[in-house]
Amino acid sequence: MAGVTFDDRWQYNGCRVLRLENELLRVDVLPELGGKILHLVHKPTDRDYLWHHPALPPTLLPNGSNYDDNFCGGWDDCFPNVAAGQHAGEFYPDHGEYWTRRFDWDKQSTADAITLYLRAEGHITPTRIEKWITLEASSAALKIRGRITHLGEHAFDYLWAQHPALAVRPGHNFVIPASKGIVASPGMGRLAAAQSEFEWPLAPGRSGQVDLSQVPTSTGVCGYEMVYLTELKAGWYAVVDRRQRCGFALAFDRSVFNTLWLFQSYGGWRGLHVAILEPCTGWPYDLAQAAAHGHCGRLQPGEVLETQTAAVIFTGRDDVSNVDTDGRIT
Repeated sequence: MAGVTFDDRWQYNGCRVLRLENELLRVDVLPELGGKILHLVHKPTDRDYLWHHPALPPTLLPNGSNYDDNFCGGWDDCFPNVAAGQHAGEFYPDHGEYWTRRFDWDKQSTADAITLYLRAEGHITPTRIEKWITLEASSAALKIRGRITHLGEHAFDYLWAQHPALAVRPGHNFVIPASKGIVASPGMGRLAAAQSEFEWPLAPGRSGQVDLSQVPTSTGVCGYEMVYLTELKAGWYAVVDRRQRCGFALAFDRSVFNTLWLFQSYGGWRGLHVAILEPCTGWPYDLAQAAAHGHCGRLQPGEVLETQTAAVIFTGRDDVSNVDTDGRIT
């Protein structure tokens, strides 16, 4: 197959699927489920770099649904919060209001690229989210431009997180240009009981330091582990399979997504094996706490927030030194 194609004739478990495809990648998007990117498949190796729940397929859900109980995998947007809770007189649902929203869509195409345009408005916040997902011919990079517009009359606090669930296994490494981190789940998994700062990648553990850049070979890790990397040297990360010399990289605008959250479960949380590396506009996951400490964004009336990310599948290398939002990797 030459060039890039678009197909809107697919369905999966009652969800409409929009497929973008070129020689290297196959990308499936669910417009009725928050614009979720369900599959990101590297075709030459038939490898999907996104994780999927082994027993829970995606399904259409009502607004305000519990996220963890419906966590089927793939890549979601979380806005304007992550943890469910009260803040500034409003109750925000689990993982935000947009991951269950139905997005309108259209496509724009040229001979060398296809862009899927997605658009929805919030039912809690007076906002509109737009996404442009672009796949170019012969490219192993997926470019995503996101825009949030404040349509209302009063400023409000927010967290905006990219939430790609990644398929990882023992021997994979997380390459993250970060310095300091903070333990977000003290006492869980291998982590020490106290919430404390650490120098990435060595976090305080129950018995000595834990190297969080390495996916452990043991599947006996209890619970889940979560940290916030609060001092990023650059806006990118990579998940590297050094044995197969391939991996997944994500580049993002560090002036927007200033923190990287790392959530990982290796069989201890509901028996699931998954890592989620989330560029976010602040920390912690509770919006009220983030606002109290000045660690979140604040959107003004009429303000437009726009940014670009790029997801890149790479082969033939076992290390990464830089990734940019145009999809270039070195």
